[in-house]
Amino acid sequence: MGMSMGGWVALEDAPHPITPEWAILEMRAAALALPDVTMARGTYPVPVPRPYISGQEGVGIVRQTSPGLTHLVGTRVVGVCIQPWGSLADVAVAIAPSVAPAPDGLDDADAAAFLIPAHTAYHAVIRRGQVGAGETVLVTGAAGGLGSACVQLAAARGARVIAAVGSEEKARHCRALGAALTVDHSAGDVVDGIRALVGDRGLDVIVDPVQGLTSGRLRGLLAPDGRHVLCGHAGGLEPIDPHFYVANVTLVGATLGGYPPEVMSAMFAEASRELLAMLDAGTFRSTATQVVEFDEVPAVLTAMAARRTIGRPVVRIA
Repeated sequence: MGMSMGGWVALEDAPHPITPEWAILEMRAAALALPDVTMARGTYPVPVPRPYISGQEGVGIVRQTSPGLTHLVGTRVVGVCIQPWGSLADVAVAIAPSVAPAPDGLDDADAAAFLIPAHTAYHAVIRRGQVGAGETVLVTGAAGGLGSACVQLAAARGARVIAAVGSEEKARHCRALGAALTVDHSAGDVVDGIRALVGDRGLDVIVDPVQGLTSGRLRGLLAPDGRHVLCGHAGGLEPIDPHFYVANVTLVGATLGGYPPEVMSAMFAEASRELLAMLDAGTFRSTATQVVEFDEVPAVLTAMAARRTIGRPVVRIA
């Protein structure tokens, strides 16, 4: 509500500056991700006002909410936090429709690293990528937070997953998540390595959180009617070569942003049902890999920028 004097400022109701539905959380743990690096460097694709609190997701106890979420007060929830009220703080603001009870089977660290990777991977692999049983699927950046979730979901759909990674340690991580094959791009040209695995048959789907300059060359390995799902840009936004239409392949954009609120709510509900069932069945697990303290955050983000991390590091807050 704003107030003024004189006739040139009016007293009237105004919408909440974040979202119509929000929850204030006493944070317990927050996950780190590449956007924390790019926001700090000023290369994040969405303008971020400064100063801001970093961190995009986490787990905490609800202390106050907008009218539609009062039933969650006092409960442990996961939620997406947007800048400037990020999750790397004692108190953060989470937005609907992402605010939901934390899965009972996940501790704080695992819950903090569950929401964004799992739901984005569901959107990329299942909803947009339409990955099916028997297909050959390449996941780039496969040992990262989103990549780790994509490997698991594609494998659970019955696909043969090839994980593109940067070290043998990362390859072991991906094989443990269900990847049938791995290619180490630090050991040679990744396109040649994948071509040696798939031969003339090619790839059915590329799930690509990386993009970058190699992305177009990878697309040349797609079989006719293949799909290239662009779900991130850790390596930079790639220039799109128009040759893809001659090859009868499809470029698929996959991001959870940009949908109307009611559509987002339905999408989150659908994905959550399947993901929680997979957690219970043991066919999906959180992408958390290490737990650090606040004073370790700069070093971890530096390692993340250099691609030395695996999965999602989590910051202990409580």
